[in-house]
Amino acid sequence: MDPRTKLFLVAVYTIIVVLEKQLSVLAVALVLAFSMIWLRKLTRQWLRTLKMTGPMLAIALLISLVSFGPQITLQVGMRLLCVVSAFFIFFQTTLPEDLAGALVKMGVPYVFAFILTTAMEFVPVIQRKVRNVIDAQRSRGIPVEFSLRGLRYYPALLVPIMVSSFSLADELAMAMESRGFGRPGRTFYREYAFKWVDYLAIGMGLAILLVLSAR
Repeated sequence: MDPRTKLFLVAVYTIIVVLEKQLSVLAVALVLAFSMIWLRKLTRQWLRTLKMTGPMLAIALLISLVSFGPQITLQVGMRLLCVVSAFFIFFQTTLPEDLAGALVKMGVPYVFAFILTTAMEFVPVIQRKVRNVIDAQRSRGIPVEFSLRGLRYYPALLVPIMVSSFSLADELAMAMESRGFGRPGRTFYREYAFKWVDYLAIGMGLAILLVLSAR
């Protein structure tokens, strides 16, 4: 499926779960997202993503519980899980270069598309660097785990990560300059065109959105 089609479906899905108030519809949307994750065999990666976003979700739910009560909190929790799961599926099933090519095809400036896709590609790299720094500091007896106990030792974690990130950014800038990043007339390895399955998926997404909005 074309990356533009998948991006459109994710947008439709997000609009539906944000605007929908019935718990039954939100439950169906959540089951649909979980089914996609299970069918694509991405359960382990999704659990890691959920672990990373867990504190943010917990804070949002706590604020909602204090402000609006349990029913609204349940709706907010289901919406957040749906949105996180939808974008998780999208980024796990779409290569960054495909997303960049599709965005440029839609008229998005290449510089913006490059920044977005480069950030996607370097997130795992930064994560590996963070794990390496944590392991190195633990071997020196410095408890830099993410907890209140390790808060005073965070400079021993943050300084090496920042230095490594700046070094990585400098190497990327040099590589971009050596390849003539700013030259006009850029071409792409792959041409993106809609197929019948893309038109079918877009039509079904629009139909579902119209039916739910007309209720």
